[in-house]
Amino acid sequence: MRIKILIVDDNDNLLTLYKLFLSEFEVITASNGKEAVEIYRKEKPDIVIIDIKMPEMNGIEATKRIKGINENAKIIGATAYHDKYADEMLKIGALEVMKKPFEMKELVKKIKKYSGA
Repeated sequence: MRIKILIVDDNDNLLTLYKLFLSEFEVITASNGKEAVEIYRKEKPDIVIIDIKMPEMNGIEATKRIKGINENAKIIGATAYHDKYADEMLKIGALEVMKKPFEMKELVKKIKKYSGA
């Protein structure tokens, strides 16, 4: 069974890149936090990669809501504003926060590490 990943980012070009580089996984995407929470509830992905600064609902609020659905949800934050948001994301239960830009192979390693693949 393939690992199911929910990628959340408001940049469509970045979502396309994620899909290309993460083709060994089942990838579902959302373009804001509100959409991410709805998709999480329906799809129950194995892991969530979430941007922090987004319109409609940011990654911090979305992470809180996803953790409300499933306290064991595996969430990795991704942001260019690492210094500003990393501590808060970790406090609310993110496994870690990656600083953008990052290497896709690093992300693949983390996905495999946290999903037990």
